[in-house]
Amino acid sequence: MQKASRYMWIVAVVVLIMIYLGWIYYSRWSDTSDFMQHIEENQQPQNQSISDVYSSSLSILNFYAIPQTIRSGETAQLCYGVSNAESIQIEPSVKNVWPSYSRWVDIVPVSNTVYKLTAVDADGNEVTKDTAIKVIQD
Repeated sequence: MQKASRYMWIVAVVVLIMIYLGWIYYSRWSDTSDFMQHIEENQQPQNQSISDVYSSSLSILNFYAIPQTIRSGETAQLCYGVSNAESIQIEPSVKNVWPSYSRWVDIVPVSNTVYKLTAVDADGNEVTKDTAIKVIQD
């Protein structure tokens, strides 16, 4: 009887390990799929010329988070690009940001957060764009 009981425990442990590994692989696959979908959605059209993208007017070229969903305590990146901005600001406050055609900064939000990028040109004109990060509490 002890051998059968020991065998059942071993089988139970192996099944739990397989479920755990399956969950890890699924969550990584899901995150990768979300990331690839986000990249496809935010790609600039291939036939768009450089002068169209980097025109003489103030514009936010892109502003998004990678990944858009994280677990509490994990790091995400805010990616942004602006054209013809004298200054930029991200709220809630993010340090070490400046006007750039393409830049990213690390962030560690503690709860679901909507970030707002504001770009200002030399004439005081403003443009804004939002992006959100969902934080899963453990």
